[in-house]
Amino acid sequence: MLELMSEMVVCLVVALLIGFLIGWLFAKALASEEYDMDYDELSIREDEHNREVKELEFKYKKAKDELSKQEKKNRELKSELMKKMATLQEKEAELKEFESVLVKAEETIDKLKKQQSL
Repeated sequence: MLELMSEMVVCLVVALLIGFLIGWLFAKALASEEYDMDYDELSIREDEHNREVKELEFKYKKAKDELSKQEKKNRELKSELMKKMATLQEKEAELKEFESVLVKAEETIDKLKKQQSL
């Protein structure tokens, strides 16, 4: 049992050393000239980043305003369409009524002709 525990401790220590070595090598690799920027260069990059963010915010606001305009136009067009459909339905109802009046008139004319012919 003691032997198993000692082997586990040795494995953990080896894993710790390997992890430390990998981390140290990784940190050394990242410490290249690309990441050794001075304050001015960092400031320039930050300013550029802030400018890009403001530009994107402006584009977003513009797109959002355009979307609002299009939604408003869509509502107006739907309203117009509904009014025209209602008007069309009214005209159809009026035409049907007129047609029924004409049919009744034709029937009346036919009856009068039959009565005159007798």
